[in-house]
Amino acid sequence: MKQLGCSTMLYRNFSLEQALAGIRKAGGHAIELCARSSTTGQITHLDLDRHDGVDGHYQEVKQTITTHGLKIESLAISGQQISQPAGLERLIEASCQLKTNTVVVSSGGISNSEESFLQFVDKLNQASTALAGGQIRLSVKPRMGRAVHNVATAKQLMAEVDANWVGLNFDATHIYRSHPDADPVRALTELQPHIFTVRMRDHRLSREPKVGPVETQIPGNGVLDLARLANIIKQMPNISVAILEIVGIHKLPNPNFDTVQEIVATSISYLKPLLWEYVATPMTTII
Repeated sequence: MKQLGCSTMLYRNFSLEQALAGIRKAGGHAIELCARSSTTGQITHLDLDRHDGVDGHYQEVKQTITTHGLKIESLAISGQQISQPAGLERLIEASCQLKTNTVVVSSGGISNSEESFLQFVDKLNQASTALAGGQIRLSVKPRMGRAVHNVATAKQLMAEVDANWVGLNFDATHIYRSHPDADPVRALTELQPHIFTVRMRDHRLSREPKVGPVETQIPGNGVLDLARLANIIKQMPNISVAILEIVGIHKLPNPNFDTVQEIVATSISYLKPLLWEYVATPMTTII
């Protein structure tokens, strides 16, 4: 069985304490801890930009997570946060104090531009060299419209980086939207050796570049074959937890805590049976 977790990004209108309590109540065991700065007034659950009381902030975050019986699967950051030496130093220090060794970032650059792709690879290699000094892995999400956006560019990326320290953050919804014939199940199989982290949500039938509404991202409400994806994930020895990630919740008409909590609880309840490892044998008794 693989454990399920949730990104605190879903709770960015609420405190870290509220987010962790909600995730634990919904049945989550781990978190993607959001450390991206907000430009719209949302809460940053791990503030990497503060200058005063830094150690106290990290220790408070760590203790709050421990109190709720959760573990950190990764820290979620933006591309800008790995662009400067000072940002990398803060990221290494935070990871060290929080006892986590993986950070996730979405692909930068633009699609269908060799120059942009090479610039993004160079940026990643510089960042990963610094992070590797702190024993930290960088997990990159292929993303629609960016330099790394489909299976081919993901494989191209992995040929240009140190695979010990740079891997992929697999999100089937971005692969699904990358081409009219894209098959996320096949993509997961092909990219499996390079995957560090996994994100789970559903998607509407449309393959237009923009992600669908929150309602169709809730597992079971879209068209993705989540059962087949889960069957592959269950057999991936390097993956211990799958993380629920749904975007756009803060744009809902009334994104109160109960609304968010229902989305998370419903999603985890749907995904949990899919990730339960069960192997039938001739001696199995069906009750």
